Amino acid sequence: MTKRHRSRFLLVRLGAQNVGRRLLRSLLLGMAVMIAVGVVFSGFVTGWSLREGILTTFSRMGADLVVVPHGALVNITSTLLTIQPTDLDLDAALGDKLRAVPGVAKVAAQHLIRASVEGRAINLIAYDQATDFTVESWLPAGEKPVAATGGLLVGERVALKTGEALTICGRSLVVTGRLGRTGVGPFDESYFISFSALDELVAAIRARPAHIPVHPPASSPSEGVDATHHDHAAGRPECLPSIAQDRVSAFLLQLSPGASAEQARFAIGQIPAIKIVTGNPIFTAARQSLGSLFWGVAIFAGLLMLAIFFLVSLLFSAILQERYREIGVLRAMGARPAQIISITLIEAGLITGFGGLLGIGAGFSLIFIFARSLGFYFSSLGVPFDAPPAGIIWIAAGAAALCGVAIGVGGAFVAAWRTRRLEPYAMIQMESAR
Repeated sequence: MTKRHRSRFLLVRLGAQNVGRRLLRSLLLGMAVMIAVGVVFSGFVTGWSLREGILTTFSRMGADLVVVPHGALVNITSTLLTIQPTDLDLDAALGDKLRAVPGVAKVAAQHLIRASVEGRAINLIAYDQATDFTVESWLPAGEKPVAATGGLLVGERVALKTGEALTICGRSLVVTGRLGRTGVGPFDESYFISFSALDELVAAIRARPAHIPVHPPASSPSEGVDATHHDHAAGRPECLPSIAQDRVSAFLLQLSPGASAEQARFAIGQIPAIKIVTGNPIFTAARQSLGSLFWGVAIFAGLLMLAIFFLVSLLFSAILQERYREIGVLRAMGARPAQIISITLIEAGLITGFGGLLGIGAGFSLIFIFARSLGFYFSSLGVPFDAPPAGIIWIAAGAAALCGVAIGVGGAFVAAWRTRRLEPYAMIQMESAR
Protein backbone atom coordinates (compact mmCIF):
# COMPACT_ATOMS: atom_id res chain seq x y z
CA MET A 1 0.00 0.00 0.00
CA THR A 2 1.46 3.35 -1.05
CA LYS A 3 1.75 6.35 1.22
CA ARG A 4 -1.11 8.10 -0.55
CA HIS A 5 -3.37 5.07 -0.15
CA ARG A 6 -2.47 4.78 3.54
CA SER A 7 -3.29 8.45 4.00
CA ARG A 8 -6.71 8.03 2.35
CA PHE A 9 -7.45 4.92 4.36
CA LEU A 10 -6.56 6.78 7.56
CA LEU A 11 -8.88 9.65 6.66
CA VAL A 12 -11.77 7.25 5.99
CA ARG A 13 -11.05 5.43 9.25
CA LEU A 14 -11.05 8.65 11.26
CA GLY A 15 -14.28 9.74 9.60
CA ALA A 16 -15.94 6.40 10.41
CA GLN A 17 -14.74 6.60 14.01
CA ASN A 18 -16.25 10.07 14.36
CA VAL A 19 -19.64 8.64 13.31
CA GLY A 20 -19.61 6.31 16.30
CA ARG A 21 -18.37 8.83 18.84
CA ARG A 22 -21.84 10.34 19.25
CA LEU A 23 -23.91 7.47 17.91
CA LEU A 24 -27.30 8.87 18.96
CA ARG A 25 -26.60 12.19 17.28
CA SER A 26 -25.47 10.43 14.14
CA LEU A 27 -28.61 8.28 14.12
CA LEU A 28 -30.87 11.29 14.56
CA LEU A 29 -29.17 13.11 11.69
CA GLY A 30 -29.44 9.98 9.54
CA MET A 31 -33.13 9.72 10.37
CA ALA A 32 -33.68 13.36 9.36
CA VAL A 33 -32.06 12.64 6.02
CA MET A 34 -34.05 9.41 5.73
CA ILE A 35 -37.32 11.26 6.23
CA ALA A 36 -36.40 13.95 3.72
CA VAL A 37 -35.26 11.46 1.07
CA GLY A 38 -38.27 9.21 1.66
CA VAL A 39 -40.74 12.09 1.42
CA VAL A 40 -39.13 13.54 -1.70
CA PHE A 41 -38.87 10.15 -3.42
CA SER A 42 -42.38 9.00 -2.56
CA GLY A 43 -43.75 12.46 -3.33
CA PHE A 44 -42.23 12.37 -6.79
CA VAL A 45 -43.59 8.91 -7.60
CA THR A 46 -47.01 9.64 -6.11
CA GLY A 47 -47.15 13.05 -7.75
CA TRP A 48 -46.22 11.51 -11.09
CA SER A 49 -48.99 8.93 -10.75
CA LEU A 50 -51.61 11.46 -9.71
CA ARG A 51 -50.57 13.96 -12.35
CA GLU A 52 -50.71 11.38 -15.15
CA GLY A 53 -53.99 10.02 -13.83
CA ILE A 54 -55.58 13.46 -13.57
CA LEU A 55 -54.24 14.44 -16.99
CA THR A 56 -55.77 11.26 -18.41
CA THR A 57 -59.05 12.09 -16.72
CA PHE A 58 -59.07 15.64 -18.05
CA SER A 59 -58.10 14.35 -21.49
CA ARG A 60 -61.35 12.42 -21.35
CA MET A 61 -63.15 15.74 -21.07
CA GLY A 62 -62.36 16.24 -24.73
CA ALA A 63 -60.83 19.24 -26.42
CA ASP A 64 -60.66 22.84 -25.26
CA LEU A 65 -61.57 23.98 -28.76
CA VAL A 66 -62.95 22.18 -31.80
CA VAL A 67 -62.47 23.53 -35.32
CA VAL A 68 -65.09 22.23 -37.77
CA PRO A 69 -66.36 23.26 -41.19
CA HIS A 70 -68.84 26.09 -41.16
CA GLY A 71 -72.28 24.51 -40.88
CA ALA A 72 -71.24 21.37 -39.00
CA LEU A 73 -72.94 20.43 -35.74
CA VAL A 74 -70.94 19.92 -32.54
CA ASN A 75 -72.14 18.10 -29.44
CA ILE A 76 -71.38 20.01 -26.23
CA THR A 77 -71.93 18.27 -22.90
CA SER A 78 -70.41 18.52 -19.43
CA THR A 79 -68.41 15.37 -20.19
CA LEU A 80 -67.08 15.54 -23.71
CA LEU A 81 -66.78 17.91 -26.64
CA THR A 82 -66.99 15.96 -29.90
CA ILE A 83 -68.19 16.38 -33.46
CA GLN A 84 -71.60 15.24 -34.66
CA PRO A 85 -71.95 13.16 -37.87
CA THR A 86 -71.44 15.40 -40.90
CA ASP A 87 -70.50 15.16 -44.56
CA LEU A 88 -68.55 18.42 -44.46
CA ASP A 89 -64.78 18.32 -44.19
CA LEU A 90 -61.61 20.41 -43.97
CA ASP A 91 -58.21 20.38 -45.58
CA ALA A 92 -55.78 18.28 -43.50
CA ALA A 93 -53.05 20.88 -44.10
CA LEU A 94 -54.99 23.22 -41.83
CA GLY A 95 -53.58 21.30 -38.89
CA ASP A 96 -50.13 22.86 -39.43
CA LYS A 97 -51.62 26.35 -39.27
CA LEU A 98 -53.47 25.53 -36.07
CA ARG A 99 -50.32 24.17 -34.42
CA ALA A 100 -48.60 27.47 -35.15
CA VAL A 101 -51.26 29.47 -33.29
CA PRO A 102 -49.88 30.83 -29.98
CA GLY A 103 -51.34 29.00 -27.01
CA VAL A 104 -52.25 25.81 -28.88
CA ALA A 105 -50.42 22.82 -27.39
CA LYS A 106 -51.99 19.85 -29.20
CA VAL A 107 -53.93 19.42 -32.43
CA ALA A 108 -55.66 16.11 -33.18
CA ALA A 109 -57.43 15.50 -36.47
CA GLN A 110 -60.47 13.24 -36.82
CA HIS A 111 -62.39 12.05 -39.87
CA LEU A 112 -65.96 10.91 -39.33
CA ILE A 113 -67.26 8.57 -42.02
CA ARG A 114 -70.77 7.21 -42.51
CA ALA A 115 -70.24 3.58 -43.52
CA SER A 116 -72.67 0.70 -44.08
CA VAL A 117 -72.40 -2.69 -42.36
CA GLU A 118 -74.99 -5.34 -43.09
CA GLY A 119 -77.48 -2.77 -44.29
CA ARG A 120 -77.17 -0.44 -41.33
CA ALA A 121 -75.32 2.85 -41.03
CA ILE A 122 -72.46 3.25 -38.57
CA ASN A 123 -70.18 6.10 -37.56
CA LEU A 124 -66.56 5.22 -38.34
CA ILE A 125 -64.17 7.76 -36.79
CA ALA A 126 -60.57 7.80 -37.96
CA TYR A 127 -57.99 9.45 -35.70
CA ASP A 128 -54.25 10.00 -35.59
CA GLN A 129 -52.67 7.86 -32.88
CA ALA A 130 -49.59 10.10 -32.72
CA THR A 131 -51.58 13.21 -31.76
CA ASP A 132 -54.74 11.75 -30.18
CA PHE A 133 -55.69 12.85 -26.68
CA THR A 134 -59.45 12.19 -26.56
CA VAL A 135 -60.09 8.67 -27.88
CA GLU A 136 -57.57 6.22 -26.41
CA SER A 137 -57.74 7.99 -23.04
CA TRP A 138 -61.16 6.35 -22.63
CA LEU A 139 -59.65 2.88 -22.70
CA PRO A 140 -59.85 1.09 -19.32
CA ALA A 141 -56.66 1.14 -17.26
CA GLY A 142 -54.15 -1.44 -18.46
CA GLU A 143 -55.56 -1.86 -21.96
CA LYS A 144 -53.29 -1.13 -24.89
CA PRO A 145 -54.27 1.21 -27.73
CA VAL A 146 -55.68 -0.07 -30.99
CA ALA A 147 -53.14 -1.63 -33.33
CA ALA A 148 -51.97 0.49 -36.24
CA THR A 149 -53.52 -1.88 -38.78
CA GLY A 150 -56.42 -4.26 -38.59
CA GLY A 151 -57.59 -2.99 -35.20
CA LEU A 152 -60.78 -1.33 -34.13
CA LEU A 153 -62.02 0.43 -30.99
CA VAL A 154 -65.72 0.53 -30.21
CA GLY A 155 -67.84 2.79 -28.06
CA GLU A 156 -69.56 1.62 -24.91
CA ARG A 157 -72.97 1.15 -26.57
CA VAL A 158 -71.66 -0.98 -29.42
CA ALA A 159 -72.68 -4.62 -29.00
CA LEU A 160 -69.41 -6.09 -30.30
CA LYS A 161 -67.03 -7.51 -27.72
CA THR A 162 -63.25 -7.45 -27.64
CA GLY A 163 -61.88 -10.08 -30.01
CA GLU A 164 -64.90 -10.10 -32.31
CA ALA A 165 -64.63 -8.90 -35.88
CA LEU A 166 -66.53 -6.29 -37.86
CA THR A 167 -66.70 -6.73 -41.64
CA ILE A 168 -66.61 -3.50 -43.62
CA CYS A 169 -66.82 -3.88 -47.39
CA GLY A 170 -65.64 -7.49 -47.14
CA ARG A 171 -62.63 -6.69 -44.93
CA SER A 172 -62.59 -7.87 -41.30
CA LEU A 173 -61.43 -5.57 -38.52
CA VAL A 174 -60.90 -7.06 -35.06
CA VAL A 175 -62.15 -5.20 -32.00
CA THR A 176 -59.09 -4.65 -29.82
CA GLY A 177 -60.70 -2.54 -27.10
CA ARG A 178 -63.88 -1.01 -25.74
CA LEU A 179 -63.99 2.58 -24.59
CA GLY A 180 -65.57 3.66 -21.33
CA ARG A 181 -68.99 5.23 -21.14
CA THR A 182 -68.94 8.94 -21.98
CA GLY A 183 -72.66 9.69 -21.95
CA VAL A 184 -72.38 11.23 -25.43
CA GLY A 185 -74.44 9.18 -27.89
CA PRO A 186 -72.44 9.76 -31.12
CA PHE A 187 -69.23 8.87 -29.28
CA ASP A 188 -70.53 5.82 -27.42
CA GLU A 189 -72.11 4.40 -30.59
CA SER A 190 -69.13 4.92 -32.89
CA TYR A 191 -66.30 2.74 -34.18
CA PHE A 192 -62.75 4.10 -34.05
CA ILE A 193 -59.93 3.30 -36.44
CA SER A 194 -56.46 4.77 -36.98
CA PHE A 195 -55.72 6.80 -40.10
CA SER A 196 -53.22 4.19 -41.27
CA ALA A 197 -55.78 1.41 -40.90
CA LEU A 198 -58.33 3.52 -42.79
CA ASP A 199 -55.87 4.05 -45.64
CA GLU A 200 -55.30 0.30 -45.90
CA LEU A 201 -59.04 -0.31 -45.85
CA VAL A 202 -59.63 2.20 -48.63
CA ALA A 203 -56.76 0.77 -50.67
CA ALA A 204 -58.13 -2.76 -50.32
CA ILE A 205 -61.60 -1.64 -51.41
CA ARG A 206 -60.25 0.22 -54.43
CA ALA A 207 -58.30 -2.86 -55.48
CA ARG A 208 -61.49 -4.93 -55.64
CA PRO A 209 -63.81 -4.96 -58.66
CA ALA A 210 -66.39 -2.21 -58.62
CA HIS A 211 -69.42 -3.18 -56.56
CA ILE A 212 -73.05 -2.44 -57.33
CA PRO A 213 -73.84 1.01 -55.98
CA VAL A 214 -76.66 1.58 -53.55
CA HIS A 215 -79.55 3.11 -55.44
CA PRO A 216 -81.24 6.20 -54.14
CA PRO A 217 -84.87 6.17 -53.09
CA ALA A 218 -87.58 6.09 -55.76
CA SER A 219 -88.41 9.72 -55.23
CA SER A 220 -85.79 11.87 -56.87
CA PRO A 221 -83.88 14.27 -54.63
CA SER A 222 -84.85 17.87 -54.58
CA GLU A 223 -83.03 20.22 -56.85
CA GLY A 224 -79.69 21.48 -55.59
CA VAL A 225 -79.19 18.69 -53.03
CA ASP A 226 -76.23 16.36 -53.44
CA ALA A 227 -77.45 12.81 -54.15
CA THR A 228 -74.79 11.19 -52.01
CA HIS A 229 -75.62 13.42 -49.07
CA HIS A 230 -79.33 12.72 -49.51
CA ASP A 231 -78.63 8.99 -49.54
CA HIS A 232 -76.75 9.30 -46.26
CA ALA A 233 -79.51 11.28 -44.68
CA ALA A 234 -81.97 8.59 -45.71
CA GLY A 235 -79.96 6.07 -43.72
CA ARG A 236 -78.74 4.16 -46.81
CA PRO A 237 -75.03 5.12 -47.21
CA GLU A 238 -72.68 3.24 -49.47
CA CYS A 239 -70.44 0.53 -48.03
CA LEU A 240 -67.75 3.18 -47.71
CA PRO A 241 -68.15 6.59 -49.35
CA SER A 242 -65.47 8.18 -51.46
CA ILE A 243 -62.73 9.36 -49.08
CA ALA A 244 -60.05 11.90 -49.84
CA GLN A 245 -56.87 11.26 -47.86
CA ASP A 246 -56.16 14.97 -47.46
CA ARG A 247 -59.52 15.78 -45.84
CA VAL A 248 -60.66 15.58 -42.20
CA SER A 249 -63.92 16.28 -40.38
CA ALA A 250 -62.59 18.26 -37.43
CA PHE A 251 -59.52 19.39 -35.51
CA LEU A 252 -59.55 18.99 -31.73
CA LEU A 253 -57.34 21.52 -29.92
CA GLN A 254 -55.85 21.48 -26.45
CA LEU A 255 -54.48 24.73 -25.06
CA SER A 256 -51.15 25.09 -23.30
CA PRO A 257 -51.00 26.09 -19.59
CA GLY A 258 -51.81 29.76 -19.16
CA ALA A 259 -53.19 30.17 -22.67
CA SER A 260 -56.43 32.09 -23.14
CA ALA A 261 -59.24 30.43 -25.07
CA GLU A 262 -60.48 33.85 -26.24
CA GLN A 263 -57.10 34.78 -27.71
CA ALA A 264 -56.81 31.42 -29.45
CA ARG A 265 -60.34 31.78 -30.83
CA PHE A 266 -59.50 35.24 -32.17
CA ALA A 267 -56.34 34.00 -33.90
CA ILE A 268 -58.04 30.94 -35.38
CA GLY A 269 -61.10 32.96 -36.37
CA GLN A 270 -59.07 34.67 -39.09
CA ILE A 271 -59.20 31.41 -41.07
CA PRO A 272 -62.21 31.46 -43.44
CA ALA A 273 -64.99 28.85 -43.76
CA ILE A 274 -64.55 27.33 -40.29
CA LYS A 275 -66.45 27.32 -37.02
CA ILE A 276 -64.85 27.29 -33.57
CA VAL A 277 -66.57 25.68 -30.62
CA THR A 278 -65.34 26.12 -27.05
CA GLY A 279 -65.50 23.38 -24.44
CA ASN A 280 -66.25 23.67 -20.75
CA PRO A 281 -64.00 26.49 -19.41
CA ILE A 282 -63.93 24.92 -15.93
CA PHE A 283 -62.25 21.77 -17.25
CA THR A 284 -59.79 23.84 -19.27
CA ALA A 285 -58.79 25.94 -16.26
CA ALA A 286 -58.47 22.87 -14.02
CA ARG A 287 -56.27 21.03 -16.50
CA GLN A 288 -54.05 24.06 -17.04
CA SER A 289 -53.56 24.47 -13.28
CA LEU A 290 -52.09 20.96 -12.95
CA GLY A 291 -48.69 22.23 -14.02
CA SER A 292 -48.73 24.77 -11.20
CA LEU A 293 -49.69 22.04 -8.75
CA PHE A 294 -46.78 19.87 -9.85
CA TRP A 295 -44.36 22.77 -9.54
CA GLY A 296 -45.76 23.50 -6.09
CA VAL A 297 -44.90 19.97 -4.99
CA ALA A 298 -41.42 20.36 -6.47
CA ILE A 299 -40.90 23.64 -4.61
CA PHE A 300 -42.02 21.99 -1.36
CA ALA A 301 -39.50 19.19 -1.91
CA GLY A 302 -36.78 21.76 -2.61
CA LEU A 303 -37.57 23.66 0.56
CA LEU A 304 -37.46 20.42 2.54
CA MET A 305 -34.01 19.63 1.18
CA LEU A 306 -32.89 23.19 1.90
CA ALA A 307 -34.03 22.78 5.50
CA ILE A 308 -31.95 19.59 5.76
CA PHE A 309 -28.97 21.50 4.35
CA PHE A 310 -29.24 24.16 7.07
CA LEU A 311 -29.73 21.46 9.70
CA VAL A 312 -26.60 19.59 8.65
CA SER A 313 -24.59 22.80 8.45
CA LEU A 314 -25.73 23.89 11.91
CA LEU A 315 -25.13 20.47 13.43
CA PHE A 316 -21.63 20.10 12.02
CA SER A 317 -20.78 23.62 13.12
CA ALA A 318 -21.53 22.48 16.68
CA ILE A 319 -19.63 19.21 16.15
CA LEU A 320 -16.53 20.99 14.91
CA GLN A 321 -16.63 23.46 17.79
CA GLU A 322 -16.57 20.51 20.16
CA ARG A 323 -13.50 19.20 18.34
CA TYR A 324 -11.52 22.42 18.05
CA ARG A 325 -8.83 21.22 20.48
CA GLU A 326 -8.55 17.86 18.68
CA ILE A 327 -8.40 19.55 15.28
CA GLY A 328 -5.77 21.99 16.57
CA VAL A 329 -3.60 19.09 17.76
CA LEU A 330 -3.91 17.37 14.36
CA ARG A 331 -3.00 20.61 12.62
CA ALA A 332 0.00 21.08 14.93
CA MET A 333 1.14 17.54 14.06
CA GLY A 334 1.17 18.38 10.36
CA ALA A 335 -2.34 17.66 9.15
CA ARG A 336 -3.35 19.94 6.30
CA PRO A 337 -6.62 21.91 6.35
CA ALA A 338 -7.83 19.90 3.34
CA GLN A 339 -7.37 16.66 5.29
CA ILE A 340 -9.39 18.02 8.21
CA ILE A 341 -12.16 18.99 5.81
CA SER A 342 -11.98 15.56 4.17
CA ILE A 343 -12.49 13.82 7.54
CA THR A 344 -15.57 15.95 8.17
CA LEU A 345 -16.97 15.33 4.69
CA ILE A 346 -16.41 11.57 5.01
CA GLU A 347 -18.28 11.57 8.31
CA ALA A 348 -21.17 13.55 6.78
CA GLY A 349 -21.19 11.34 3.69
CA LEU A 350 -21.40 8.14 5.74
CA ILE A 351 -24.25 9.45 7.90
CA THR A 352 -26.29 10.96 5.07
CA GLY A 353 -25.53 8.05 2.74
CA PHE A 354 -26.88 5.61 5.28
CA GLY A 355 -29.88 7.86 5.83
CA GLY A 356 -30.42 8.08 2.06
CA LEU A 357 -30.48 4.29 1.69
CA LEU A 358 -32.98 4.03 4.53
CA GLY A 359 -34.93 6.85 2.90
CA ILE A 360 -35.35 4.81 -0.28
CA GLY A 361 -36.82 1.97 1.74
CA ALA A 362 -39.06 4.40 3.62
CA GLY A 363 -40.11 5.94 0.29
CA PHE A 364 -41.17 2.57 -1.11
CA SER A 365 -43.17 1.97 2.07
CA LEU A 366 -44.92 5.33 1.70
CA ILE A 367 -45.65 4.62 -1.96
CA PHE A 368 -47.19 1.28 -1.00
CA ILE A 369 -49.34 2.98 1.64
CA PHE A 370 -50.41 5.69 -0.79
CA ALA A 371 -51.28 3.13 -3.47
CA ARG A 372 -53.40 1.12 -1.02
CA SER A 373 -55.23 4.15 0.36
CA LEU A 374 -55.07 7.27 -1.80
CA GLY A 375 -54.71 5.18 -4.96
CA PHE A 376 -57.83 3.15 -4.24
CA TYR A 377 -59.74 6.34 -3.48
CA PHE A 378 -58.79 7.99 -6.76
CA SER A 379 -59.46 4.77 -8.67
CA SER A 380 -62.97 4.72 -7.19
CA LEU A 381 -63.43 8.24 -8.62
CA GLY A 382 -62.31 7.04 -12.04
CA VAL A 383 -58.85 8.61 -11.84
CA PRO A 384 -56.10 6.09 -12.79
CA PHE A 385 -53.29 5.68 -10.26
CA ASP A 386 -50.60 3.90 -12.23
CA ALA A 387 -46.98 3.99 -11.08
CA PRO A 388 -44.29 5.37 -13.43
CA PRO A 389 -42.11 2.92 -15.39
CA ALA A 390 -39.67 0.92 -13.27
CA GLY A 391 -36.72 2.73 -14.80
CA ILE A 392 -38.13 6.12 -13.79
CA ILE A 393 -38.75 4.88 -10.25
CA TRP A 394 -35.18 3.64 -9.76
CA ILE A 395 -33.72 6.79 -11.29
CA ALA A 396 -35.85 8.87 -8.91
CA ALA A 397 -34.74 6.72 -5.97
CA GLY A 398 -31.07 7.08 -6.85
CA ALA A 399 -31.42 10.81 -7.49
CA ALA A 400 -33.16 11.36 -4.14
CA ALA A 401 -30.48 9.39 -2.27
CA LEU A 402 -27.64 11.22 -4.05
CA CYS A 403 -29.37 14.53 -3.38
CA GLY A 404 -29.51 13.69 0.33
CA VAL A 405 -25.80 12.83 0.37
CA ALA A 406 -24.91 15.94 -1.60
CA ILE A 407 -26.87 18.16 0.77
CA GLY A 408 -25.26 16.52 3.81
CA VAL A 409 -21.76 16.82 2.39
CA GLY A 410 -22.44 20.39 1.26
CA GLY A 411 -23.72 21.42 4.69
CA ALA A 412 -20.70 19.84 6.38
CA PHE A 413 -18.36 21.56 3.92
CA VAL A 414 -19.78 24.98 4.79
CA ALA A 415 -19.19 24.28 8.48
CA ALA A 416 -15.72 22.78 7.96
CA TRP A 417 -14.52 25.58 5.70
CA ARG A 418 -14.21 27.90 8.70
CA THR A 419 -11.66 25.67 10.42
CA ARG A 420 -9.05 26.19 7.72
CA ARG A 421 -8.72 29.86 8.68
CA LEU A 422 -7.98 29.22 12.36
CA GLU A 423 -4.46 28.77 13.67
CA PRO A 424 -3.71 25.48 15.48
CA TYR A 425 -2.65 27.15 18.75
CA ALA A 426 -5.82 29.27 18.78
CA MET A 427 -8.01 26.18 18.34
CA ILE A 428 -6.22 24.35 21.17
CA GLN A 429 -6.72 27.28 23.54
CA MET A 430 -10.39 27.90 22.69
CA GLU A 431 -12.66 27.57 25.70
CA SER A 432 -15.38 26.04 23.52
CA ALA A 433 -13.11 23.07 22.89
CA ARG A 434 -13.56 21.70 26.41
